[in-house]
Amino acid sequence: MSAEVENLIKKTENFNKNFDGKKYTVFMPHFCIDILAKFEGNLNTATSTHLETKNTLKEGGKATNSAFALASLGISSAIIAKTNEIGFALLKNFKSKNLLKNLDISHIKTDGNLATTCAIETADKNIMLSDAGSLKNFGTKNLTEDDFELLKHSEIVAISDWALNEKGTELAVEIFKFAKRNSIRTFFDPGDPTPKINKVSDVAEEMKEILNFTDFLSVNEDEFKYYKLDNFKGKTKIIYHTAKFSSVIENGRTIAKATAFDVGVKRLTGAGDTFNSGFIFGETGNFEENEKLILANAVAANYISNPTAAYANKNNIVKFLKTAKFKKI
Repeated sequence: MSAEVENLIKKTENFNKNFDGKKYTVFMPHFCIDILAKFEGNLNTATSTHLETKNTLKEGGKATNSAFALASLGISSAIIAKTNEIGFALLKNFKSKNLLKNLDISHIKTDGNLATTCAIETADKNIMLSDAGSLKNFGTKNLTEDDFELLKHSEIVAISDWALNEKGTELAVEIFKFAKRNSIRTFFDPGDPTPKINKVSDVAEEMKEILNFTDFLSVNEDEFKYYKLDNFKGKTKIIYHTAKFSSVIENGRTIAKATAFDVGVKRLTGAGDTFNSGFIFGETGNFEENEKLILANAVAANYISNPTAAYANKNNIVKFLKTAKFKKI
């Protein structure tokens, strides 16, 4: 075990924030029901349209996954989103099942439509079938005075699934401007650009205005390419994560890099969301950039290798860091 990992373990064990009732990270605006369908065969050689899968029903949406994962790590979190009564009942059940007393779901509106996603996971690819529900048109008009009061007393506000939201740019710009006026850090995960590509002439150009108010931008390698970030020179720190490594890029220069962990992968869906929660945990604790990346890699690796799709708590991650091996790249 390296000295860097040993030091990270000590920091993680000792980090215990006094919340004073505040919600330190607020995630918006997506909650959906996820159906994770694991297909053991080969889609290219399947001879029938009926596929036998092993299915898991769970909470979903980038905002919700990240909030659940961060709350499990011990950081108080809140979700702002819109669904219907059935969706909210399921969400309460998922929260109870995960024993997340420090997760606030009181800002979920129930006068909308339930969003659902079916992720068909195969050996070499993921096929996502999505109904965005109320996320499709979630804008600032959906927010109440109580929501803004919650935001005002947060430490970090995270917006995700921009590409699925037709009002995503308006929402992100207005909320991030509000955050900056109140000295709140901003975290942006735009998600897969595919839903916007056929509607917008240049997705990278449309996103530029948001980045003027973004402290952290989280993307994978495909998103990095589609959003044309290779020549980005703004103040935003780009959190770049791949299956092999993750890095922090600032002003076009890599300032931190960490190798991913070598684990047996049970699922792919949710890897980026749990990665975000690990990074935000480190950010709230003022960890070094390299430490944030190692921690984020560990949280994601622990999740995708867990047979029951369970979120890690702090003790799980400390144990993981003591035994896990880095990939050889």
